[in-house]
This record gives sequence, C-alpha cells and structure tokens, in this order.
Amino acid sequence: MTPIEYKLLTTLVRHAGRVATHQQLLREVWGPAHTDQAHYVRVYMAHLRHKLEAEPARPRYLLTEPGVGYRLAAD
Repeated sequence: MTPIEYKLLTTLVRHAGRVATHQQLLREVWGPAHTDQAHYVRVYMAHLRHKLEAEPARPRYLLTEPGVGYRLAAD
C-alpha cells in the first residue's frame, strides 16, 4: 500500500459508517491546494478496492455515495 492509499484508508476509517465527501478527502489526504482534483480520489479508491476488496467491481467495504463521496462500511 502506498502512503497516499494508507492516508486515504485511515481517513475513511476515522469516518467509518459516515460519508466522507470528495472535498473532505482531498483536503485531509492531499491538502487544501488540491480540493478541486476529485479525480485523485476516484483513482486511489480504485487502487484500494483492487487491493482490499474480494470483488472490486462490487465493493462491500469501500462504498461510493454518488455525487457526494465515499463511505467505509461499518459492519
């Protein structure tokens, strides 16, 4: 796992069960200068899903909340 992937995952863990918005993830992982780079989050979430999910195309834990952000399933 890369340092960025780790930071993204730990940010999701801190917000487990709640939606973390794209802006929130960008600010916490990449810093305030990157809050308009939503594609960063999409790319790294895909990397995390490939590494952590049994079926990345049907994630059970790293969930997308369309138009809002991502959520780590709390179960």
